[in-house]
Amino acid sequence: MPAMTDCVWYVSGFRRPWEAAVIGGLAAALKAKGGALSLQVYVDGGTANFRAEGAMSWRSLTFFEKLAAVLFKGKLWHLWGEAPFWWGLVRLRARTVHTSLDDAPEWRGHPTRLFEAQARHGESLIAPAFEARVVRAGKEKGEEVSEEPPSAVILAASPGAAFREVLDELKTAVVPLAGAVTDSTLRQGGVLFAGDGPSDALLAAYLTTQGIPVLAASETPLLDAVLGRSGYIVPRTGDTRIGDTRIGDREGWRAALGEAFSEAGRASAASARRFLKDRYDSAEAAKSLENLYRAVMGKNV
Repeated sequence: MPAMTDCVWYVSGFRRPWEAAVIGGLAAALKAKGGALSLQVYVDGGTANFRAEGAMSWRSLTFFEKLAAVLFKGKLWHLWGEAPFWWGLVRLRARTVHTSLDDAPEWRGHPTRLFEAQARHGESLIAPAFEARVVRAGKEKGEEVSEEPPSAVILAASPGAAFREVLDELKTAVVPLAGAVTDSTLRQGGVLFAGDGPSDALLAAYLTTQGIPVLAASETPLLDAVLGRSGYIVPRTGDTRIGDTRIGDREGWRAALGEAFSEAGRASAASARRFLKDRYDSAEAAKSLENLYRAVMGKNV
C-alpha cells in the first residue's frame, strides 16, 4: 500500500461563490475517493463560500502556525490563484501545482487549467466538478415556489447598445449579479446574460445547475465547454437572414430574450444540466487530479 501523501491546497483566488463551488466540489470528490492522499485546504480569506470539509481561513492561524505550515506541512502544495509572498519557501521543499483562470499568469508551480481553450501552452487540464441542485423546482421547506416563467435578466456582462435598448423597450427587470447567487433570488427565477471569460463560464454552470437559463452575446469555446452548444441561447443578429429577411441587431436580441424567457429557455437549461452531468463526473474529476499529482510527485498517491 503506498505511503500517505500530505497535500495542501492554498486558495488565494476562486473566491466568488461559483468559483469556490468548483474548489469545494473537487475537494469533496477527492476525499470521497479516499486513497493515499491527505488533503488540507487553506483559504486566504473567509470560508463561507467553500463547502470543502475542513477548509480553514489562513488568516485565522497564528504566526507560528503559518510558519510551521510553510516550513514543514505537506509534500505537495496546490496553489489556486495568485502566489503569496512566502510561496518561494514552500517551493524549496515541496512539489507544487498551480491553477489559474488568468489569461497570462506567472506560473509558480506545475501549470494547470480548468478549460482546454485556455491550455494553449501545454498546461495540464483538471476536470472541474459541479453540484446540481435546482432550487426553483417544487417546494422547499414548505415554501411556495413560483412556477411563473423568469422575467428578470441577471447581468454578468455589459450589454451592448442594441441589447440595452431592447431591455429598456420591454421594461425588463435587471438583477445585480451580487444578489443573483442567493437562493432567494434563484427561487424568483431569472435569465443570466453571461460574459465570455473563464469565471463567466463557471458562473453559467453554477446558475444553470440551479435552473437558470443562460443567454450570451455569441457562441464561445468556454460556454460550449461547460454547457454544450445547445445549453445556452445566442441572438441571430447582424447579417443573419431568415429567408429573404435580414435580422437586425435589435430584432435578434428581442427574439433571443423572448426565447430565453419561454419554454425554450427552460429546455436549454435542462440540456446544459444533462451536459454537465454527463461530461463532468465528480469521480472522474478526482481521478484526473490524482493522475496529475502522481505525475508531479513521480510516484503513486
